[in-house]
Amino acid sequence: MTLTIAAFWPPPPHETTVARYREIADAGIDLVITGNYLNDTVIIGHALSCADEAGLEVLVASDPRVEVLMRDLDPGEEQTRALIGRVIDDYRGHRSFRGISLMDEPLPDRFERLAAGVSVVRSLGHLAYVNLFPSHATGPYDAYVGDFVSTVRPALLSFDRYPFLSSGEDAGYFADLATIRDHAARAGVPAWMYVQTLAYDGHRAPTAAEIAWQVNTALAYGYTGVQYFTYWTPDPSRGEGFHPALMDGGLPTERYGVVRDLNTRWLRPVGDELSRLPWMSTGHTGPPPAGARPLEDGVVVRGEVVVGRYGARHLFVCNARHDAGTEVTLAARAAAFDPATGSYQPGPSAFPLAPGAARLVRLDS
Repeated sequence: MTLTIAAFWPPPPHETTVARYREIADAGIDLVITGNYLNDTVIIGHALSCADEAGLEVLVASDPRVEVLMRDLDPGEEQTRALIGRVIDDYRGHRSFRGISLMDEPLPDRFERLAAGVSVVRSLGHLAYVNLFPSHATGPYDAYVGDFVSTVRPALLSFDRYPFLSSGEDAGYFADLATIRDHAARAGVPAWMYVQTLAYDGHRAPTAAEIAWQVNTALAYGYTGVQYFTYWTPDPSRGEGFHPALMDGGLPTERYGVVRDLNTRWLRPVGDELSRLPWMSTGHTGPPPAGARPLEDGVVVRGEVVVGRYGARHLFVCNARHDAGTEVTLAARAAAFDPATGSYQPGPSAFPLAPGAARLVRLDS
């Protein structure tokens, strides 16, 4: 499955220009998820026109008609089809239009409504998107995700859990990463996740290594959608104490450059390479974090790492630490993927990984 690199919370209406959307594309992002007061057909249509020019795709996540329909109304199948059809008709003329977000973080009492909405959007040939709660905001998480999958029959599974807290690190990150991926694999749909880019209420700003660690742990778990939260700094009047994101007041922050380099020099080429290979499993060396699994028998890797198996011979080896390097030793000779050339180069079976870094290797045997 092709890798999607997305960003949530684009420039606000008065900054919605072709130049701004080209800045998004220059950061190696290919999908814009709307928000930030882009909440009527006029400004959403203008954003789609800017994306048309910049070569981006757009997921409309801020049309109030959809939110009211999914959260507050139950007009029946025929009217649901007609209402969603009108929304899509407003945007389908733009080549950048990919689909609509039906709801963010739904509770189970909305699953039946979402099932109807997903069915309609899919029948009209567009992506129907729903982003799920993390486990700390629901009841038993396996049941929550399982009920969502069986009831809604989604096109993909997406969730957000931001691991870098003001008080330390969120210990439930890997458990949720594994739960979503397991359900996605059983349903045969892609798994997408969100990457924390900024500080806000109860969360600290991530370092460059910590942003890379989120991206690389997602690849180790076979995720094919990486979504940055957020691109533009949310307005202070929204609450939650948001600090600068990738773009702050129209100016790129240091993390804009971090994400641009990560996307263009690493994530896009390695993601395209992984898209040719089936994800098989993920395991941790040493005692795994809560909710995660140890490395499978027969996959011998030393070092403090998270290892994703792709196909019969490929390993995506990610440093399990974002705050320290690790020394990795493979049990067999291997060639390492070079993102600059798109080729595999013979390399040693022992190599270092910097904090948050990863390497894709192809085993000789």
